[in-house]
Amino acid sequence: MTIHQFYESIGVDPTTVLHRFGDNEKMLEKFLGKFLNDTTFIALESAVKEKNWEEVFRSAHTLKGICGNFDFKELYDLSSKIVEEYRASNYEPIPGLFEHLKVSYTKTLTNLKAYFSAL
Repeated sequence: MTIHQFYESIGVDPTTVLHRFGDNEKMLEKFLGKFLNDTTFIALESAVKEKNWEEVFRSAHTLKGICGNFDFKELYDLSSKIVEEYRASNYEPIPGLFEHLKVSYTKTLTNLKAYFSAL
């Protein structure tokens, strides 16, 4: 699997993200590897379970930034919605949004691991 194939597997054109990383696939690969070990999603999951809304906001906002950098559009959009609901003090939809985010995150992580295992 190539970096292009990985991005296509999650429904994203890799052109923009590659440009963001100076059209350097090795640099993008290095930072994608760091994403595999990032604990932001785990913190968000825990915060949602505990209904710790301030931590939900912090973790969702952090995840939104990370996903924006990698052009993980679906993850970015769902993280953004969680942040928006928090800012509106509308906590009720957050667990449901998180469940959608979890599905997308799992798909992204599975495909990313497949990419790295093929190297």
